[in-house]
Amino acid sequence: MDRRKFITLTSLTTAHLATAQAGINKWAPDFTGIPFYSELKEKFITPGQEFQPGCYWWWFNGLMDKEGITRDLEEYKAKGMGEVLMINSAGGLGGAKVPQGALFLSPEWRELYRFALKEANRLGIKFGVNMSSGWCMGGPWIPPQHACRWFLQSKLTVKGPQKFSGKLPLPGNRDGYDNLVNAPGWKEYIDLPLEQIDYRDTAIVAIPAAPDNNPLRTDKRSTLFIAKTNRKDASNFIKANDVMTPVSTPWEAMPGDQPIPVDKVIDLTSKLTADGQLDWEVPAGEWTIIRTGHRMTGSKVMIAQPEASGLSVDWLSHIGVDLQFENVGKVLLQEAGQYAGKTLKYFCDDSFEDGFPNWTENIIPQFKKYRGYDPTPYLPVLNGFIIGSVEVSDRFLNDYRKTVADCLADEHYKHFADLCHQNGLQVQNEAAGPSRSGTMCMDALKNLGRSDMPQGEFWLGGKHDEEGGLDEKLGYGMVRLEQGQNKVTKMVTSAAHIYGKKTASAESFTSFRHWYDYPGNMKQAADRAFCEGINRFLFHTSTATRPKDGKPGIEYGAGTHFNPNVTWWNQSGPFLDYISRCQYLLQKGLFVADILYYNGDITPNIVLPKHVDPSAGKGYDYDVCNEEVLLTRVSVKNGKLVLPDGMSYQLLVLRENTSMPVPVLQKLKELVLAGATIVGPRPEKDSGLKDYPQCDTRVQELAASIWGKCDGKTIRQNVLGKGKIYWNVPLHEVLKEKGIGPDFICDNDNAFIDFIHRSIGDTEVYFIANRNKREEKMNCRFRISGRQPEIWDATTGETIPVKAFTQADGYTTISLQFAPFQSWFIVFKKVVLKKQAVVKKAISNFLSFTPVQELTGAWTVHFDPAWGGPASVEFPALEDWTKRPEEGIKYYSGKATYVKRFDAGSIQPGVPYFLETGVVHNIAEIKLNGKALGILWTAPWRVEVTGLLQPTGNVLEIAVVNCWPNRLIGDAALPAEKRLTHTNIVFKPDAPLMPSGLLGPVVIVKGG
Repeated sequence: MDRRKFITLTSLTTAHLATAQAGINKWAPDFTGIPFYSELKEKFITPGQEFQPGCYWWWFNGLMDKEGITRDLEEYKAKGMGEVLMINSAGGLGGAKVPQGALFLSPEWRELYRFALKEANRLGIKFGVNMSSGWCMGGPWIPPQHACRWFLQSKLTVKGPQKFSGKLPLPGNRDGYDNLVNAPGWKEYIDLPLEQIDYRDTAIVAIPAAPDNNPLRTDKRSTLFIAKTNRKDASNFIKANDVMTPVSTPWEAMPGDQPIPVDKVIDLTSKLTADGQLDWEVPAGEWTIIRTGHRMTGSKVMIAQPEASGLSVDWLSHIGVDLQFENVGKVLLQEAGQYAGKTLKYFCDDSFEDGFPNWTENIIPQFKKYRGYDPTPYLPVLNGFIIGSVEVSDRFLNDYRKTVADCLADEHYKHFADLCHQNGLQVQNEAAGPSRSGTMCMDALKNLGRSDMPQGEFWLGGKHDEEGGLDEKLGYGMVRLEQGQNKVTKMVTSAAHIYGKKTASAESFTSFRHWYDYPGNMKQAADRAFCEGINRFLFHTSTATRPKDGKPGIEYGAGTHFNPNVTWWNQSGPFLDYISRCQYLLQKGLFVADILYYNGDITPNIVLPKHVDPSAGKGYDYDVCNEEVLLTRVSVKNGKLVLPDGMSYQLLVLRENTSMPVPVLQKLKELVLAGATIVGPRPEKDSGLKDYPQCDTRVQELAASIWGKCDGKTIRQNVLGKGKIYWNVPLHEVLKEKGIGPDFICDNDNAFIDFIHRSIGDTEVYFIANRNKREEKMNCRFRISGRQPEIWDATTGETIPVKAFTQADGYTTISLQFAPFQSWFIVFKKVVLKKQAVVKKAISNFLSFTPVQELTGAWTVHFDPAWGGPASVEFPALEDWTKRPEEGIKYYSGKATYVKRFDAGSIQPGVPYFLETGVVHNIAEIKLNGKALGILWTAPWRVEVTGLLQPTGNVLEIAVVNCWPNRLIGDAALPAEKRLTHTNIVFKPDAPLMPSGLLGPVVIVKGG
């Protein structure tokens, strides 16, 4: 297609690429038809509904009607949103009260639900539903017995010999839970009387009494105790290393320790009656009886509608999931009728936000199943006693936490998935935080791997679009990033890659910034997530609205508002097209990574945000795997670690610790013998108690056979079979020895160009993004050679062959330019490159732009009187609306059209011309001489006007749309009857106004 014709048709323009003949490159492409590549290129322009983003479609208090349902869904379809995740809840946080509509699951609600599915089916929109009102799973159908649970313990010391016959003391209702800060709703339930929290017994044991009977809980080792026993509460701001470090830090034996031999622990469980009566012939000496039981935490579903409010499920038992499915899932399926499995595609279990459940009714048999031994003799460790030894006690706690993690993954997430699959649906889970799960004993990767569509989240910081607004000194609560990266997205994408899932999803753009965001300032966050591996966005949030409620309407107290009521909705299509094109390419093929990090078998097991490993250096990407994937999915082929779904890695990097389960060592030996390269320290012992102490001997034997004489000091590598093991060798040295240079690197150290690489059949695709709010220019090196590179622009759909590049030493070097926050796809197609003479004339892959004419002077501006602005006003010069004296302009929100008549007598034939708008707040739609030129929403704010300029009488129209805050601030000072806006969100009348309008300068430039 002709380039300029293409630009006109797409009505979207960013930077434009030069079309000069090949210059400094040594190879000329011989374009041959490659069907897969051709299809990729063809669909890139308009990928279709399958690759469109979706949204959280919140039905607050059932405040929805059929008119609103149809309007929302038709607008989503028209603008390019192909999916809705319906969530029902009560008021929307932060005091955002919502009037009452249809009660959840009532006949009225069911009729609206059926209608919504019918309309979604008509429009071809994919539909998912959250499995509760609010989050997480739970409701009035969850009885205390099957609710979220904590363990409790009590002690009683008796002397023998005697026949003891009496009732054992009950545990305190908050035994061991004295430092709660963030468990949801804990103040309402923590101090409930024991008779109201459904206390139940698990086991009763007796141990020889000692003067200092629970030192792990009382001496200096107590600083780690609540984390190791899974009772530590923390904000969801806690970092992954701060979660994992306490549980992986070994306890030290101390002088005076008096460990209790395991064979001295007496199991009295069978001697306890249902009412707590114990009859026991006490042996000689002093004995401490420890009663271990459990209580419901009392936590409830978050912001559920009153009729659906209730206890949250027992996360470690499938029974709660069964009850939820019976009372919600089956109703949703029945009401969906013919649309179940067709339009209704999946059920969702939204973000895990339920504190730190740590027990379940049948934890003893579950422990035996997962760990292979009876935990009963070791239960006193949960109270601080040393059983066997300090190390044995520590190992038991590791086994306990792993059992909790296994129950969460299998009893909750896997069972939920099984139920969905049995009913023809998929499952989506935000199964690993960061929402209050920082101290929860979970294997995050395993949880996510149980989902068809593993999901995380990313936020917009409170001042993300301000200078310095992402400085970490402001704190995580403000910036919502760790070291410049999202908290959980790398964890989600690793889970997707290692478990063979097509998509890595994210609740996207969550914030508390009401209407301050728009496509232009959301792009940076989108590109950051793309480079972390997220390839499926669900906008958070798009509140369902009734047109009769006015604008901006009833809204959620959180989430970036993204629905037909936002001022710039009619201009949102190009931004959604950008997301779709990115998702299309980033969902295709396989992620390319060189390093697979083994995160160990500790629990909690959380993945750090994306970062550059100093040992490897820049330019290498990676995944993180857990014990399950290493044992069941990793093999070796041609010297690479491979997964069944096609993923491959050059290196396996182990955690820096000295313990490792025997099965993992056995697998490592198998991998090295088959040709794997592994980097890491030599383990010395097992991390658990199964077959102890023989397991330690086996670990040492296996380690000796793998590491040989390699000690990490004088000898740092060992060859075994076809593979090699390294210890204490920097990763960059190992990679260099294997001949593996960085996958992507640029020569401008001051720039921050992020990247992700996917291999799509015989096509290599890099997404590269400028993370800085400034123009950048540099040479970029890609670890690809012998292929023709192209630049694909996801903002326009335009694809252009790169004309200036060099190829040498296995790399392709391309000179690239970026506007602020600009991104490109660099696509390498497999073609036959023919040698040609080197042309010495240097060229550029980009046009340079020379100013020709600035459009100065007065502009006529048309506002919408319905929103308080003048129908027509003359601006002597471009200026911020908030600086104008007219209140109707100062507080205006919406669209205003600037009109300028001008002559352009210096236009030369055969020269490409462009219009640059300069500064725009916040989005612009351009028309020149009656010709629509499209929507500008991101830098470089430039549109081609070649062939449209006339020597005289040009008419330029620039429709500019700002955001809602200014009108809401103006209305806040007015009595209710004089306000133009209608919403439940409160603004202050003295809040700072948002810069608005066309500020320019507007300039005609020529390209060359």
